[in-house]
Amino acid sequence: MMIFRRRSRELFLSLLLLGGAVVLGACESGDGADNVEIANPRLVQTPGGQRAFTGTLVNTGAKPISIAQVEVALYDDSGSEIETVRIEVENIPAQDSMDFSGTIDSDRAFSQAQVKSVMTP
Repeated sequence: MMIFRRRSRELFLSLLLLGGAVVLGACESGDGADNVEIANPRLVQTPGGQRAFTGTLVNTGAKPISIAQVEVALYDDSGSEIETVRIEVENIPAQDSMDFSGTIDSDRAFSQAQVKSVMTP
């Protein structure tokens, strides 16, 4: 019985990670976010103990982007989405990238995070 639970959890986590890769690959087609990709998305813990979501916003277009909002979904231990946060990234030059980081200020317990969409004007 214990082996079944462990393998079920491993299978679920693998499927969740695979789903995250699909979502990240689809970022470019998000709400108004043509020519935008997210590279190296990570959930990290700051030296002060807070959690943050970091990554690199890549502008593959021919025009600079004045502002973009990266929408990040937070998930609990069972893989259920519990909250969404937005991180703003400003002044991304054309054909360039900008590293970003946003502290996650949430009262809810979460164990995973992934990019849900990217919005640009």
